[in-house]
Amino acid sequence: MYAISLTSIPPRFSRLGPVLAALLAQRPAPARVFLALPAQYSRYPGPVAPPPLPDGVTLLHSNTDLGPATKALPAAGALAGTDLRLIYCDDDWLYAPGWAAQLLTRGEEATTGQAWDIARLGRTGTGTDIAQGFAGVCIRPAWLAAPDMTPPPEARPVDDIWLSGQLARHGIPLRARPSARQQMRPAYDDAHALQHTTARDTANRACAARLHALYGIWPEPPAPRTARAARS
Repeated sequence: MYAISLTSIPPRFSRLGPVLAALLAQRPAPARVFLALPAQYSRYPGPVAPPPLPDGVTLLHSNTDLGPATKALPAAGALAGTDLRLIYCDDDWLYAPGWAAQLLTRGEEATTGQAWDIARLGRTGTGTDIAQGFAGVCIRPAWLAAPDMTPPPEARPVDDIWLSGQLARHGIPLRARPSARQQMRPAYDDAHALQHTTARDTANRACAARLHALYGIWPEPPAPRTARAARS
């Protein structure tokens, strides 16, 4: 059994209906579908008026605005200690009914519809290091339920790096499931994605550096030896 969690922002609330319907239509059906929202947004002033939700979707409140990581962390905390797997995903994609099934696993590994190598940021990992949340990430909730998971300011816009780093620090292997990525299509296009306001590569590198400083993961590769050093 498993649950699905996502978050959203006020400008997208009116477009959530088809996305939520697609998640409810997954087969096998999820035991829970959570829409996790903060009590107040840092990007959008004023009180939060949640959208109407279809039967089967539960509103999950977060006392803190965790940025995009709100799609994963509140649900992980709520489900820690259960036998459910948790799949977290984005709010601007439509997922075909077999998408979740491609991600589910009983092993001690995380799965994702799409991943990339931290070497892209000049660091050393396993070759499959960064789980991309838009394609879905399947975890055991306990892996992201510790109290120190809150992303620091430099990690807020690059939640994929931060959340993947939390898995890496605990030695959780990550496996890509391209078959899940093939069962998705964009729900809509807009200009509200946080990455549209962020120098993405710079933020990715800053977050990876912070994770290395905290946990020792993803070191920079050693500098190549010069010919003179090799002869000495």
